[in-house]
Amino acid sequence: MTYRLNTTWVWETWGANYSEFTPYSRLAARPVTGGTATGTINPFLTDIPRGITFLVNGTTVTTQRNPSQDDLNAAEYYYQGGAEYIIDDSMAQIFIDAGYGDYVTQI
Repeated sequence: MTYRLNTTWVWETWGANYSEFTPYSRLAARPVTGGTATGTINPFLTDIPRGITFLVNGTTVTTQRNPSQDDLNAAEYYYQGGAEYIIDDSMAQIFIDAGYGDYVTQI
């Protein structure tokens, strides 16, 4: 049997002058005014989809938003975020056993 693995992604907003995700920055890295963590959010925020990559080593599955080339090389298998892959029974079982069964569909 074969399975389809749909890797996940999340919507995030990044600032141009920041090295990590911040939920209240504009892409131009200007401060947001009029928005708070618990109140109204500034309507000029722009979200971008960011893929979450699955790294597989043995029967262990971990996720990373921005894996380095070294992370990818160290993994036995990797499935980059926001994509669709065809996998076999044994790999599907690894994902199911690791708690990622929602991303695996039998075809």
